[in-house]
Amino acid sequence: MVTIKQVAVHAGVSFKTVSRVVNNDPTVKDINREKVLKAIKELGYRPNRAASLTRRKNSNIYAIIADELLSVPYTFDIIRGAQEIAWQKNKELLILNVNETQASIDRAIESLLEYRVEGVIYSAMYHRQVAIADELKKIPTILANCFPALNNFPCVVPDEQQAGEDITDALIRKGYRRIAFLNLNEHIIAAKGRKQGVINSFKKHGLPLDDLLIESVIIGQADGSEISTSRESAARVIDEFKPDAIICGQDPMALEIYFVVHDKGMIVGKDIGIASFDDWGSIPQLLQPNLTTMALPHHAMGRWAMEYLIDQRTDIVHHSLPFKLIARDSF
Repeated sequence: MVTIKQVAVHAGVSFKTVSRVVNNDPTVKDINREKVLKAIKELGYRPNRAASLTRRKNSNIYAIIADELLSVPYTFDIIRGAQEIAWQKNKELLILNVNETQASIDRAIESLLEYRVEGVIYSAMYHRQVAIADELKKIPTILANCFPALNNFPCVVPDEQQAGEDITDALIRKGYRRIAFLNLNEHIIAAKGRKQGVINSFKKHGLPLDDLLIESVIIGQADGSEISTSRESAARVIDEFKPDAIICGQDPMALEIYFVVHDKGMIVGKDIGIASFDDWGSIPQLLQPNLTTMALPHHAMGRWAMEYLIDQRTDIVHHSLPFKLIARDSF
């Protein structure tokens, strides 16, 4: 194994200079930094992170506890955003995926304490309220895409209400006046916020609420599961309400609505406009015409949460970040 002393000899600099370069000290002269980096590459040197950790007062390690985050494609952006900031600031980032069992969460927290992490982002698969273990109070922690049952942790969440208002504004600006909103499970935060945003847009533009139909087509069951009535409901709404545009609660639902519209001999973007939320993976661009949707701000939330921790903030904030309208051809 190549040692730091061998790198110093090869580069013709002191042991301390190599150490400062490895630890990204900005005071190192450029010429010396180039010599060290060249020697590191030529010798194949790899820093001993474990030994470095025992010597340092601060670990420079941060972590994301991903509460089932890895099961939904767009939520990877929370990790990606946090990782970008960690790299920029020369910090390490651990990713711990957990489920809702207490044993899973307890094991994750044990790992965080073992690694002496300096801060934690606790992120959820979907926007919801969560109960945070008391053990996390020992470590600076911020919630992303979720908020605490008690107002005792800072959090950053998507602005669901503004997203509903923005997508409806976009439809109205294009001339759509009779709109159906096929919503998610009415009991979840996203559904409530987006519904209010859609209503706010109609009121803002002075349009009659009789020309707005809102219906939840994802139905929660007693056992916690959900069933979808998207296709049946869309077919009925198109026949009876006769909307000139449909807003879908999320992109997988929009995929189903495209099939319904096609089966009725209608053309999306011509006979009826379709809009949606989430910018879910490749779905919007695979659909023809491509789907206009509101992209969740997961990447921005990951960056914002990481910056909050690295800046050593302690204020208890409930920060909202805006969605982004991804305009395509569906209306």
